[in-house]
Amino acid sequence: MLSTEHKANILRKAGYAVPARPGDADSAYQTIQCWQKAVDTLYVTYAASRAAKSLRDAEEARMLALLQLRSAKAYA
Repeated sequence: MLSTEHKANILRKAGYAVPARPGDADSAYQTIQCWQKAVDTLYVTYAASRAAKSLRDAEEARMLALLQLRSAKAYA
């Protein structure tokens, strides 16, 4: 299981706006637990969007292969 810090780093690299940790000057969170929950929620959203994109890409590839097969049969 990934640590919250690791999740926050992944989100930052992916371009997500990760909230500041408690104790930082611009932090909106009073406790580390609230910050962890916010990061975990963002990470779940990120993971779900990646999974959805993978499914869309796979479906697009499947449909393209099917169209190519039908096209090849039509010209055969």
